[in-house]
Amino acid sequence: MIVERDVPVQMPDGITLRVNVFRPDAVAPVVMSMTPYGKDKAPDRVGMLAMRAAGVRFGHLNCSGLTGFESPDPQFWVEHGYAVVQGDTRGMHASEGIAGFLTDRDARDYAEVIGWAAAQSWCTGAVGLNGVSYLCMSQWRVAALRPPGLKAIVAWEGASDLLREFAYHGGIPETGFLPVWWKNRMLRGSHHSATMGEDFLLDARTHPLDDSYWQAKRPDLAAIDVPALVAAGWGDHGLHTRGTLLAYEALRGPKWLHIHGGRKWETYYRAESLELQRQFLDHFLKGSANGFRTRPTVTYQVRRSREAYQTRTATDWPPPSRQHRTLYLDAASMSLIADSPTDQSSTTYASGRRRRRTDCARFAHTFAADTEIVGSMSLSVWMSTDDADDADVFVVIRKRDAAGSLVGFYGYNGFRHDAAAKGWLRASHRELDPVRSRPNRPFQAHARTIPVQRGVSTRLDIEIWPSATLFEAGSALIVEILGHDADRYPALRHGDTVNSGAHTIHTGPLTPSALVFSALP
Repeated sequence: MIVERDVPVQMPDGITLRVNVFRPDAVAPVVMSMTPYGKDKAPDRVGMLAMRAAGVRFGHLNCSGLTGFESPDPQFWVEHGYAVVQGDTRGMHASEGIAGFLTDRDARDYAEVIGWAAAQSWCTGAVGLNGVSYLCMSQWRVAALRPPGLKAIVAWEGASDLLREFAYHGGIPETGFLPVWWKNRMLRGSHHSATMGEDFLLDARTHPLDDSYWQAKRPDLAAIDVPALVAAGWGDHGLHTRGTLLAYEALRGPKWLHIHGGRKWETYYRAESLELQRQFLDHFLKGSANGFRTRPTVTYQVRRSREAYQTRTATDWPPPSRQHRTLYLDAASMSLIADSPTDQSSTTYASGRRRRRTDCARFAHTFAADTEIVGSMSLSVWMSTDDADDADVFVVIRKRDAAGSLVGFYGYNGFRHDAAAKGWLRASHRELDPVRSRPNRPFQAHARTIPVQRGVSTRLDIEIWPSATLFEAGSALIVEILGHDADRYPALRHGDTVNSGAHTIHTGPLTPSALVFSALP
């Protein structure tokens, strides 16, 4: 392996970015990533140890010591006939300039580096992108520019709507991950704001609605026509799950989707994942006739439990064979039933601090036959408040086995005991975008705030992020509705809520609260 570090790449405005190159002693296609986290943090042991202490569970990382955080492993790719280019983004670590967060300038820089690599004597002229999280999100931005030399992308778990998936969840500000990530990952990389051209943390808090600020951060997904291998994880609720799948739906070129139920980083470096990535890039960067185009377009795992799952395939996402089903909430029996209740009833929970038995409304449905729930869900709940003109509502979907025990799944940051799915909504953000909403996926416009009237029942349509879970005959689906985060998040939190007093859920013919989901025959 030939290793060249801090190779300068000059931008049109005179700024120099620096990249590391790992390559065989032969002409080869390039696998590339650009990172704000430091190309020379390889491996990022200090950061990983700190993240473990904060509750992150990486699992087994099947990669060499040359591998940067969330980056492709140079040893693996060089051994398989590729050159690897890993660069620091503008203003971060070894690169010059003023840094930003997924800006148009960053995308143009990325395009320049792609063109530079494609023109090198050791490159065949073909470049593919690869990386996780931020290193995926930056791919959405640059691929839309269609730079010469870019032949394919491996986009592994990356949000595509920073308002809805990163800074706010259903209009509720995220207060745990964001400040820690901005301080420890971004500001440190730019020498404590010395070269940071924006304060994303402040900007996010001063832009709670979907305005021009967020639109400028949003990639033009429909402009991406390069072949794409997209990967999503069921356990990344609150960060990447939703945005990765919506991005896949919007892409216009040849595309394949892989959805897993394991840990994010462990799965990315697993042998079968690397083989999938290699076959994809071999076909589109090397022209290998390996039959990749004949493989199923969509492969996804349906989880029975944390470790047990079944693999399914489909021709598209969401799977075209799905059937929408509705279960109605009945506050009289605290159950989910097939037909709307004939009588009006209600139940109340305390919306503030956690209190045993009184801070949650819990509805259950026991399945008579095996049922696979796949994709997003929608909870339409009629709710009133006692003494507030707004409400933050948290929804958790759980599975309870036939013996009565809760079933845990892998969740955010590799947490081992998460629920099946989650959703959030601030009541004043309830207005829907009628064009983008679906029966099982409400889409909030976030264009304005509309207060609720105290004591008046108001319909809230809450998007529950996508999942795929098998409920065996005799097992139960649990819907929990509460006023605070449920389960232990190692990082994601929503500590700045508007809740006060009690929330009352109304069910019955006049207020048909219901859960809509997609089941596969």
